[in-house]
Amino acid sequence: MADEVNLQGEGQTSLHLRSLRRKWQVLALQITATISLVWMYIMVTRTYGSCDPIDAAWCPAVDHTITLGVLDQYLVSIDKSLPLPDWMIGMGNEGDGRYWMPLLIIGVIVAGWTFLGYQSMKIRRRVNLGILSVALLYLAGLFLITWLFGMIGSFSLYLPFGQDEMNRNHVEYLIGPLLLYIELFLLLIYFLPVFTGLMGVWRLSKQQITWSVGSTIVYLGIHSLLSYEGVRSSVEVNLQALPVQIGEATEWGGLIAPEIVPLLIIGLLMMIFLESGSATIRYMQYAFKLPESCKKDPEYVRQFDNILNSHLKHTAGMTFFVGLVTALALKFDDLIVDLMSVFEGTQWSGQVEESLELQLTYGTVISALIFVIFVAGMRYIIPWPRISGLIEKGLNQVNGTVRATNSSTVEEP
Repeated sequence: MADEVNLQGEGQTSLHLRSLRRKWQVLALQITATISLVWMYIMVTRTYGSCDPIDAAWCPAVDHTITLGVLDQYLVSIDKSLPLPDWMIGMGNEGDGRYWMPLLIIGVIVAGWTFLGYQSMKIRRRVNLGILSVALLYLAGLFLITWLFGMIGSFSLYLPFGQDEMNRNHVEYLIGPLLLYIELFLLLIYFLPVFTGLMGVWRLSKQQITWSVGSTIVYLGIHSLLSYEGVRSSVEVNLQALPVQIGEATEWGGLIAPEIVPLLIIGLLMMIFLESGSATIRYMQYAFKLPESCKKDPEYVRQFDNILNSHLKHTAGMTFFVGLVTALALKFDDLIVDLMSVFEGTQWSGQVEESLELQLTYGTVISALIFVIFVAGMRYIIPWPRISGLIEKGLNQVNGTVRATNSSTVEEP
């Protein structure tokens, strides 16, 4: 009788999309992906969002306030200004304060768009048509109205620009809306990874998640290319380049240098975002394709919960493991130098110890690549799936023992 009650209670939770969206495991995956995405973007702006302090001119850094500031200075010279207020776009703030308000606004837009996705097709069509109509009316409404009334009042046809009389040059009414759309377009370019990433996580679009990761990689690639010494010496881009020479390893227990920490954190956060966001979509698609009878089966619900719980545990474990292996790989160049000190006295060992290449960025990357190839080759020797299975089995046994102890403690009174 008790088993039937438990099955009925479990059967109340089905694998329909409306129920799955409220499951704490699915929400945990989506929140994890959201936090990692925003954190990654903030880390990218801290690392790649500065200009050369020697020259404070415009530079293609990942900082929207630089571009908008240059545009605003030009508009002030012609008695114009940006339509959006400074507090809304982060102008005038320092540090991370430049990004929080735009990120908050993007979050509100994504939340509204996600809520709209739950509505019927008729409501979505009306809302989209309304937004498009308002945008077009704001752009050309006042321009067309003043032009039409001007021709009616003068009983003549004329073009709305290039006229001798000022009241016949109606093109001025287009400048304000165009500036607003230009400003929104620039903000969209800079915040494209966050906008597409949030849309992909909460609207369950794998393509949007791919766009988010791809645009981030493109931004980092362009920044690295423009900050290369050969490019900087021939073209004045004014980017504050990352240090070429790596300092002493003092972070993470002496494993990596301080210059590498933000880069490693960006890589780990990108991995967490991609894995958590893609996993949410993958599991939702799996549940959606199940037959209707299976979606209400308590056994399928229980298995689905176990899959989600295991994924959350594996995400935390693999993130720690990947970070540790990467730190060890970046430490591998120092290990080479330490090994060469064993052969002290030979000319070859002395040259290796004093080699500047091992202290430079590309020397660290090459040595890390050798270590990663070595670790990857170990998969053919060490049965990692068997080891991870044994670890998971031991954890399940420990959890089962703890549950049995707690249940016996409750039953004793």
